[in-house]
Amino acid sequence: MARIAPSTPIYQRGQSRTSAQRRPRLRDRAHLERIARMPCAVPGCRSGRIQVAHIRFACAIEGAAIVGKAEKPDDWRVLPLCVFHHMEGPEAQHRMNEALFWARHGINPYALARALYNLSGDSEAMQLLLARAPVIFPDRATYEI
Repeated sequence: MARIAPSTPIYQRGQSRTSAQRRPRLRDRAHLERIARMPCAVPGCRSGRIQVAHIRFACAIEGAAIVGKAEKPDDWRVLPLCVFHHMEGPEAQHRMNEALFWARHGINPYALARALYNLSGDSEAMQLLLARAPVIFPDRATYEI
């Protein structure tokens, strides 16, 4: 049986390994601030307490890579959600399968997030997209049946 040499990565726990490091997260504080001023992305919700919700699940079709438990995705992968739909409600984004959460609301979250990021700074256009999100960006499951 082969032994693991002490120089292998398993023994180098406290040291950083630049060769295997993942791509750094893309940050955009101004975009996050704009998203926090938008209405909740869930159709019909009128709650005023908005939080910035990162979209974490991977989607090869949308080019969204897997994000680890201790990591946050890039800042373009965000949508505005009220506290109830983000964390506190019984069927909140953080309390259930995230892909199922968005499918239940009939929204393709990646298409909407990308469009909001491209329009970042134009609050009126961003609000219009959010108001019509299920029509403009229907969830893939609703039209692939």
